[in-house]
Amino acid sequence: SNHFVFTPLLPSTAVGTLEFRAIQEPIRKVLGKNGNFVQAKAMGLDPQEKSLICESTHDKQKFKIKYEKLVIAVGVKTNTFGIKSIVEGDGIYFLKHLYHARNIRNNIIDSFEKAAVPGTSTNERERLLSFVVVGGGPTSCEFVAELYDFVTSDIKRLYPELVKYVRVSLVEAGPALLGPFDSKLQEYTKSLFETRDIDVRLATAVTSVENYVGEGFRFPAKKALLSDGTELPFGTMVWSAGLEPVIFTQNLDLPKGKNGRIIVDEYLRVKGHEGSIWAMGDAAMSEKEPLPQLAQVARQQGIYLANIFNKKQGEDEKPFKYFSLGSMASVGQFKGLYDGSKVGVKGEEVDVPGMTGFVALLMWRFAYWGRQTSIENKILIPMYWLKSFLFGRDISRF
Repeated sequence: SNHFVFTPLLPSTAVGTLEFRAIQEPIRKVLGKNGNFVQAKAMGLDPQEKSLICESTHDKQKFKIKYEKLVIAVGVKTNTFGIKSIVEGDGIYFLKHLYHARNIRNNIIDSFEKAAVPGTSTNERERLLSFVVVGGGPTSCEFVAELYDFVTSDIKRLYPELVKYVRVSLVEAGPALLGPFDSKLQEYTKSLFETRDIDVRLATAVTSVENYVGEGFRFPAKKALLSDGTELPFGTMVWSAGLEPVIFTQNLDLPKGKNGRIIVDEYLRVKGHEGSIWAMGDAAMSEKEPLPQLAQVARQQGIYLANIFNKKQGEDEKPFKYFSLGSMASVGQFKGLYDGSKVGVKGEEVDVPGMTGFVALLMWRFAYWGRQTSIENKILIPMYWLKSFLFGRDISRF
């Protein structure tokens, strides 16, 4: 792609609370005169020659780009844990890129339009309007919250006869939702979802997905098979259950940890390539102090490396220190969460009281609004929030 995406707000775009253009920044526009951009896939790396092997996204031609200093910040991809039937498309979707959010949004709209067609049976309507979200992390929980708000405010108004068929299921293999959060906030979220008739299934995994034909069905159908022996027919599955290295990282002949992340030292330098290759974000892992795969970690690492390359500090003058700002999530109906149980640098953390409700949502919105790069998006995002509140979400399919 030729843009950066502010991924924490992706769930909002998947149901039309925000528009796609409001959370993306064109790379050339961000760089301005400070750098060059090449739209291509990184296919390999030759550390001896100090060159990056690339493939054009337009004609598949390969070429090399020489470097003196290289930063690997390729992130990660969705992990399907080797389940071959989890293939993106035809009702199954990931949620890491803008096109994912667009596909989810279109499929949700299609599902309601199919269910509204005269002659669609009750069983098929229930299947079409069954939404299965796999994974209990912040992305999954925020998508479930956005979907619930969409159904209770917009669908109730636009498809009043179909609301009774809607069912949302959240499937998490672990023992709790929002694994990194304080246990009280985990229980708060679970209880909140259950009061909204959201089917929360903990300690349960999706083992496979199968095609099936229901009696009188007009449209192709799928169902999820769960580890507890039950089945969940669905019209839309959003898979956000785990992360794994991208193919580029997997193919690199660089030191890696057990999870496939590139091993770096306390200065973010790749072991054995100090002074020429650095790695950061979700693709990297410190051997001494593994850090969570969070946007705030990558942001702080980016600032740290910028200071090195701008010669504001030496590459081994002081090690990178992650300062945790706490964790936040939006849980729908103008409610949010804030977990400040471990704020600060490791070993020097302080406990900030946790928070739920409207004030926590305001903190969440203000924090993410403040992280936008362009003035344009800082204007667009609150405008779309206001537009959704006053006039509802856009259900146009395109």
